[in-house]
Amino acid sequence: MKIRRQKKSQKILAFFQSNFALQAPYTVLLDATFCRAALEGKVLIKEQIPKYLGAQTKIVTTQCIILEVEKLSKISSKLYGTWIVVKQFPVHKCGHEGDPVPASFCAKSLLGKNNPGKYIMASQDPELRSHVHQEVVGTPILYLHQSAPTLEKPTKKVYKLSSHEETTLKTLKRKHFGETIQEPPRKKKKAKNPHSLSCKKSKKVKQANQQKTDGKRKRKRHKRKGGAAKDMSRSE
Repeated sequence: MKIRRQKKSQKILAFFQSNFALQAPYTVLLDATFCRAALEGKVLIKEQIPKYLGAQTKIVTTQCIILEVEKLSKISSKLYGTWIVVKQFPVHKCGHEGDPVPASFCAKSLLGKNNPGKYIMASQDPELRSHVHQEVVGTPILYLHQSAPTLEKPTKKVYKLSSHEETTLKTLKRKHFGETIQEPPRKKKKAKNPHSLSCKKSKKVKQANQQKTDGKRKRKRHKRKGGAAKDMSRSE
């Protein structure tokens, strides 16, 4: 089972390496929810996480996360052990020194929209993980599943490429592999009725037709008034 889990983790990490420039040594940003679950499941974070990821790993937290757990531990003694665990890790600068913010807000601000720090987010908080899925594309999420470190599979949103990325990928394929790009078949235009103005005949054609018809017409003779009386006088 351990070998199978490690193969899955390496496959997921390889995806983020090739698509989002994630490289070892990895930086894991953990919050108090992960430390609480590790304490309950007797997980040795410093030993098991680097072993699971298969590379040198730096595990960090922030001052905001530590201070929040410290305040909560004074209210609930159950969180005292969590505070002891989380403050063992190096404190990463978050920009909120002297003016601490809620732990989830601090983590979100570090991740931003594109995860410029290339963090692996370690959390059990469903709201924070959902935020990472929806808003921070390209960020691996690490959580504990039955006391075992587990990387979440990339979502469909991560696999979806933008139009610019698709055209770039097609260009690279054609350049390096000589693949021909199959363009989608064009839709046949439906035959439309001709415009009424286009059906009008030209003036030249009309004149020519009129001349032909005039030549074929027979002239009718009209009798003049009084003509019959003159003919009678001449005969007498």
